[in-house]
Amino acid sequence: MLQFLMGFWCGCAAAALMGCLIYASKKRQIEERRGRRDENGEAMYAGIADVRKTKPERRVLVVDDSKLSRNVIKELLAKRQWEFIEVGSGEECLRVAKRYKVDLVFMDQRMPGMSGDETVQRLWADGSIGADVPVIAVGSSIRKENEKEFCEKGYAACLAKPIQANRLEEILAQVFTGAEEPACEEEVPELEGFSYQKGLDYFDGKEAPYRETLVLFADLWEERREQLRQFLDEENMEEYAILIHAIKGDARTLGADAFGELAYRQELSAKEGNVQAIRAGFDRVIATGDKTAMYFKGMFS
Repeated sequence: MLQFLMGFWCGCAAAALMGCLIYASKKRQIEERRGRRDENGEAMYAGIADVRKTKPERRVLVVDDSKLSRNVIKELLAKRQWEFIEVGSGEECLRVAKRYKVDLVFMDQRMPGMSGDETVQRLWADGSIGADVPVIAVGSSIRKENEKEFCEKGYAACLAKPIQANRLEEILAQVFTGAEEPACEEEVPELEGFSYQKGLDYFDGKEAPYRETLVLFADLWEERREQLRQFLDEENMEEYAILIHAIKGDARTLGADAFGELAYRQELSAKEGNVQAIRAGFDRVIATGDKTAMYFKGMFS
C-alpha cells in the first residue's frame, strides 16, 4: 500500500512538473515571437513587423549606445515590414551578428568601449556580415568633408545626427536600388552655425529633453517673429530688447550660435535705442530664424 501511494504521488509530481515545463516552453515561444532573447534570456529585440503573421522583408541591426537614437531609426522606418535587432555596444553587436543573418546595419561611430569603426572591421574580418550587407555609418561628427573616407573603408552610406527623415529615405533608396554614386557622397543637409553636439552638451548629453526643446523653439518662432515685428513697428525698444535677449539665449543653448550672434547684435542696438540699426539687420534676423525653425522641425519630420 505504501509503495502504491508513493508511486501515485511521484506520478502526480512528474505530471505537474511536465505541465510546468510545457507551459514555460509555450510562454517562451510566444515571447520569442515578440522579441528575441540573448544568452541570459533577456529580450533582445522587437520587430516592427508582426512576425507571427508576416515574414519581415528585411532584418536590420541597429548599433548605438543611445536607446533614443535607436528608437528614432525604428520610428522613422516603422511603416516598413522590417524586423529590428538593437544593441547598445560593439561587443554586443559581435555576439549578435554571429547568431542572426542581417540585411542592413546602422552603426553608430562613437560608443563606449569598442568604436563603431572597429566593430565593423571585425564584423567583416570574421565573416559575420558579407560585403553584400550595406553598413550605414551614423554619428554626430559625420560631415561632408569626411564622408569619402567612410566610403573608402567600405561603408555604403553616411548618416549624420540628428537624423533627418528625408536624408534617411534618400540613403535607403540609393542603397537598395543600386545607385551609381555611393550614398555617403551625397551632401548632408546642415544649418550654418549650428552644432547638434554642442547643444546636446548643454543638456548633459540627454537627447530626449534636448530634442523636445528644439521642437519647442521651432513651434514658438512664428509667434516670436510677429512680436518682434510689432515691437519694431511701435519702436518699443524695451520690449524688443527683452524678447530678442530670450531668443539669443535659447539659440545659443541649443547650439545655434550663428543665429544667437545675430540676435545679440540686435539686443545691443535695442538697448541703445538704435532703431535704424535694428531695421537694417531685421530682415536677416527673421530669415535666419525662419531657416533655423524649419531645420529643427525637419529633423523629426
